[in-house]
Amino acid sequence: MKRRVFYGIWSLVTLLQAACIAGGFVLARLAHTRAGVNHHVAARKWKYNELLFRGAPLLALQVLAVVLTVVLLVLLVRALRRGGGFRAVLALESLAAAGMVLAYLTVPALKAVGIYPYAVLLAAIVLILALLAQFAGGRVRPNYP
Repeated sequence: MKRRVFYGIWSLVTLLQAACIAGGFVLARLAHTRAGVNHHVAARKWKYNELLFRGAPLLALQVLAVVLTVVLLVLLVRALRRGGGFRAVLALESLAAAGMVLAYLTVPALKAVGIYPYAVLLAAIVLILALLAQFAGGRVRPNYP
């Protein structure tokens, strides 16, 4: 893959990540100002807390997030040992996104956030986009012959 194509993909992925985070902020603000949005968010929070975010499903999600975080930490160390550069930045970005998902799944204070299920979903989308960028970055060929 050419570097220009990769940088275009990386720019698009970064813009999508920023849009997801901005959407979370907009949803949080609307949940505090609009009664209908607040009702919808509260109903979804109750539904997902009953189905996904307690007991065995939550434990499975936490274990998956911990394993993914450890794997991404190993990839970051590997990228730093090979000279760092942009691959290390991609690995650090993926590790930060995995840490965000892990924090939302494990820290009890974050479960009190009104848009908790949406925050977990947005964090997972940001993580998937970061992994996509890291995968595309691994396909970039060096310029030397």
